[in-house]
Amino acid sequence: MSSIKIETLTPVHVGSGNMLFYNTDFVQVKIKGEIYIAIISAEKVWNLLGEQHMDNWLEAIANRENLKEFLKRFAPEAKSDDYAKRRMPARFKIKDNDSLKECIHNGMGLPYIPGSSIKGAIRTAVLASLASDIQDREKKIDLRKTDGGPPNNKNIKAIDIERELFANNVSINFYPNADVFRFIHIGDAYFEKDTEIATRLINLNFRKNDDSLWDDSKPQIVEAIKKETASELKIKIAKEYYDFVNKKYPQVGKMPVTTIGDLFRLVNEHTRKLTEDEINYWSDIDKTDGEDYVVEMQNILEKINHCEAGKSCILRIGHASGWRFITGAWTEDLTNFKDVVVPASRPSNWRYEEYDFPKSRRLDDNSYIFGFVKLTVID
Repeated sequence: MSSIKIETLTPVHVGSGNMLFYNTDFVQVKIKGEIYIAIISAEKVWNLLGEQHMDNWLEAIANRENLKEFLKRFAPEAKSDDYAKRRMPARFKIKDNDSLKECIHNGMGLPYIPGSSIKGAIRTAVLASLASDIQDREKKIDLRKTDGGPPNNKNIKAIDIERELFANNVSINFYPNADVFRFIHIGDAYFEKDTEIATRLINLNFRKNDDSLWDDSKPQIVEAIKKETASELKIKIAKEYYDFVNKKYPQVGKMPVTTIGDLFRLVNEHTRKLTEDEINYWSDIDKTDGEDYVVEMQNILEKINHCEAGKSCILRIGHASGWRFITGAWTEDLTNFKDVVVPASRPSNWRYEEYDFPKSRRLDDNSYIFGFVKLTVID
């Protein structure tokens, strides 16, 4: 098992699944003139109010009353430390109807990137890198009924591609046991407290008949681990265990890589390709709104190119990574991409005829991108 350093090159958000609401679940506070978001601790509020004021608190929640103003009535001396479990900088004005996507924390309140999220992104990179070797890929993802009905998300799947690459084409029932990614173990990466930030994400769209690339009609506040923050995790490719299992069950898939060095080379090449594609695409668009995004991606490309082969790699994970990085973009090479994959990804495709596919990239309102991390072998 190898120790791996993980560095956030950009903010990273892996969600807890919780949506927090302004003035109920979080409030805005000022500390030394700077704006912060304070996440409410129910336990601390309980300690401040006592059982005798629980009905008042519930009524305040139901009426969406400003929690800070509510607490002044019952605990006038309370500071944000007395009712918040954490605070994070937020360099933007918060609106009354804003909500916040919370990032995942462990039981000790530490923000972290789950090993499952890292493994999923690595799996996608491996799949995208190897998918070109699969014969008849178009037929294997197009699972429409023979009546030729329109495609949708339920019948465009990559399961047959994955079974061929990772599980020796075993039956669906045996697939989870035969999948070779069982033998790649990746631990969680825990970061220190107070490494969270809040930022507002908006869309960068290329719409053919619109002068502006920015679309801030549906902004979203997200909590994220800030960039230039480091932690450690463990990665193990259990080759000996794989060899033992494979002797007894030859239907287990073939290992696509057998060393962390090979894995990192493959991941870095995949991320380089997608990053170069993004730079080329947006550089060809004759609109200045996208220049900052191109500069950000060029900075990432420079870091990719400076990775030591087999020792480090750049990976993109989490919220706002975009369709191409989340899926690996390997379907773009298919002959039926526009006829099958795009309509499946856009069930209401007629609404997006003026957009290229994929239509948007999520950035914060300072053009900062999300989701890039660097993995480096320590020992």
